[in-house]
Amino acid sequence: MSIEERAKRKSRLKRKQLVMLVKDIVMFIICVSGLFFLLNDLFFHIAGVPSSQDVVRLFGGGAKPYVKLNDGEVSVSFIDVGQGDCQLIRTDRYNILIDSGDIDCENEVIGFLKYSGVDHLDIVIASHPHTDHYGAMYRVLSNFDVGLFIMPELPEDKIPYGITYERLLNVIDDRKIPARYASAGERFFLGEDCYLDILSPQYYDYKDINDFSITAKLVHKDNSFLFTGDLQKFSELDLVENGTDLDVDVLKVGHHGSAGASCEEFLDEVTPEIAVFNVSEYNFYRHPRVEVLERLEKVGCKTTYSTANNGNIVIVSDGENLRVEVEKAEALMLAG
Repeated sequence: MSIEERAKRKSRLKRKQLVMLVKDIVMFIICVSGLFFLLNDLFFHIAGVPSSQDVVRLFGGGAKPYVKLNDGEVSVSFIDVGQGDCQLIRTDRYNILIDSGDIDCENEVIGFLKYSGVDHLDIVIASHPHTDHYGAMYRVLSNFDVGLFIMPELPEDKIPYGITYERLLNVIDDRKIPARYASAGERFFLGEDCYLDILSPQYYDYKDINDFSITAKLVHKDNSFLFTGDLQKFSELDLVENGTDLDVDVLKVGHHGSAGASCEEFLDEVTPEIAVFNVSEYNFYRHPRVEVLERLEKVGCKTTYSTANNGNIVIVSDGENLRVEVEKAEALMLAG
């Protein structure tokens, strides 16, 4: 090998070593910075330093869609937890979580909450004790400060004793989270002209756990939302017959769009403009059922969304108008 060739080879080697050194320095800076932001989240809380979630969002990461509320706005997020339920209500001051999806969805739920800027939960509601609604709840309660936990009161023979339910009770006890049963007629004020009403369960002699589902109505000035868990026809008719004000703009469709829910008498009172289904893209139940879509269309529902088609769905209210932001812009067509 000539002297000239040796010099060129040596030069190439130096350039390669320099590039590797620069890469190592960049990776070191990234790791140290990431560790700093994480430690600041957990321990230091230095004013003016962005959170680790803010940094991730800056580079296009984190849960989508990310919605930053303007003054006076309220948002309702329908979090994609597959064949399960999970909704997040956010106001200027309050965060309320309704259900959490099953245990395998804990990362999706916790990640969505954190990337949405949620650092505490004022109220957590488990609509009823089926694992597709509360399976990840104990993990959520372990990761956030919680002001109040609410669940329906069940007869002794309906209580689902098992490891998931025990974990939920244990974390409530260990973290000393205030907890109580739902009380129909109770109202939680969430700010000016904004409140959440607990509408059901109205009775305690149902045979099916789904009929014990907590139904809640969110009102923000002229806009309103109805959350129904896995409410079925039997308890839907109780709400109708007792003269409950069910008229809303947005309906979280009961029992994932099962044919045994969203009966005609119930929807005649609800008359939603927007219906949202928490449902998996691939489910052997074939939810949402065609007959439910037909019933919604019959009462004048103009638009439907589903987590199967749209991923995470966020509906924002300014008190007069609604805007919808979705993770995936694929429409779920009504039956007609």
